[in-house]
Amino acid sequence: MRLFGLGWEATTFGYYGSSGSVPEPPEPATGPDMELTPEKKEAISRFRERVSTVLPLDQQHDYALLQWLTARNFNIDKAEQMLKKSLEWRREWGADTVLEWEVPEVLSKYYPVGIAGHDKTGCPVWVIPYGGCDMRGLLSSVKKADYIRYTIRVLEASRRDMGQQTQLLGRPVAQQCCIFDLDNFSLKHVTWKPAMDVILELVQLYEANYPEFLKCAYVINAPKVFTMAYALIKPFLHEVTLKKIKIFGTGGWKEALLQDIDREQLPQHWGGTLTDPDGDPKCPSQARGEVPKKYYLSLSKSNLSKLHETDNLSSITLGKGGKKRLKYDVKKPGSHLRWEFRTEDFDIGFGVSRKVKKGEEEVLLPLQRVNSQLVTEEGYLVCTEPGTYVVTFDNEFSYVRSKKVLYMVSVVRPDKLTEE
Repeated sequence: MRLFGLGWEATTFGYYGSSGSVPEPPEPATGPDMELTPEKKEAISRFRERVSTVLPLDQQHDYALLQWLTARNFNIDKAEQMLKKSLEWRREWGADTVLEWEVPEVLSKYYPVGIAGHDKTGCPVWVIPYGGCDMRGLLSSVKKADYIRYTIRVLEASRRDMGQQTQLLGRPVAQQCCIFDLDNFSLKHVTWKPAMDVILELVQLYEANYPEFLKCAYVINAPKVFTMAYALIKPFLHEVTLKKIKIFGTGGWKEALLQDIDREQLPQHWGGTLTDPDGDPKCPSQARGEVPKKYYLSLSKSNLSKLHETDNLSSITLGKGGKKRLKYDVKKPGSHLRWEFRTEDFDIGFGVSRKVKKGEEEVLLPLQRVNSQLVTEEGYLVCTEPGTYVVTFDNEFSYVRSKKVLYMVSVVRPDKLTEE
């Protein structure tokens, strides 16, 4: 069984067929909000009249239109505006042909997603082991647009699977289930700004262009630090979407999954019976984990010099075995401590701490070596308490090379965050 990878052929697909008239399903569609009351039928009829000239016939079915109406609380004007903006977005990103796109190798090998099977109602089940994802490596190896395009490809593959399930079962299947496994999720997934920026962009993309696409999301093995990331994401999620998210720690989630998904539709690692041909209970079928540096895009020195001139970064040189500690006073709880830095040639150690009493510090971001010679390192911490925060650049591990660091660190007060 091949869980991870989108190895199928690209085809033209629609929700419910491609005949010259709008097809009628013999049974109701899946999903708790799909019951067609008289009021919903009336709204759907009026909405169909509005969009019939711009929407393909095979996407004018009651349940397809219901998804757009639900996303805008049955405000027909807003639903029409949302749909037309989405059609324009699809043209700009080539969503209708994205399954034919030649995917960069690093994404096909290290992007953490795969379809496992289907739930008890026929909806596709996707497993996303995000806790083991090397977002820094992926975003250092491809353009952000390609990362987003690959995510769109996954969504369109899911849409196509729904079309196949619709034909197989004889009733509309229009939603998907997602299992987000946060095992090994840590502070590094939250504090690296480029990663969080992409995640927030993808969340908004999903809500704007795939309304009611989600049947249920299971967030499993969620550590305490996940609350920080979730707090940033929640404001961008529709209230209907939020109700579909179930969050678990390390226990209880297998029982919850098996209430909705049969064992033979899940990898063994997640409570099912499926394994890879080699017996792997996670069914990866190809490489995962840390992205090898050979995939990284190079950062030329000329670009670095240009950045230094335009962004007005400060500069320090750390001698062999040297260290630099920069102190910043935070007066307001909820402020953001932000950083951006690059090194000219080699990696550097980086960490953040907070002074708690004389001679003692609380480590907030442990010292770790960063390949900032390859890509700009950006990140931030939410300062929950006032005090003195210490940013450390560390070259103690190197006894043969000095390191030049270009950096910018700032404290942004809560009232300034609302203006951004």
